[in-house]
Amino acid sequence: MWEPTQEEIEQLKQLNNVTGAKHDGFYRAMAPILFDVAKDHCNGKWEPSDMPQGVRLFIAKAIQFNTQSTGLKGRVMGTVSYSYDTEFPKAIWTYLRPYKRVRFHALR
Repeated sequence: MWEPTQEEIEQLKQLNNVTGAKHDGFYRAMAPILFDVAKDHCNGKWEPSDMPQGVRLFIAKAIQFNTQSTGLKGRVMGTVSYSYDTEFPKAIWTYLRPYKRVRFHALR
């Protein structure tokens, strides 16, 4: 699994306009997971060293989305039930569109 360097963490934080070391641990934990998500989504074969810039932007914006309080989707007042929308917005996924490779499946 990819272990981001401090320089890469700073680069991701710059993309999100974040300063300080408050969220460094979260960035360090989430970046490798989101890299794998992007790689699987795009059927990519890149390594972290030659990661496309759009993938780096996807990782930064996905981390930013996760650090914000997510949108409240539904609420019931009777016995107090809250429902949150935790899916990434479509706008975040569009950063990966140029890197998505076609998958062919053999017919039987």
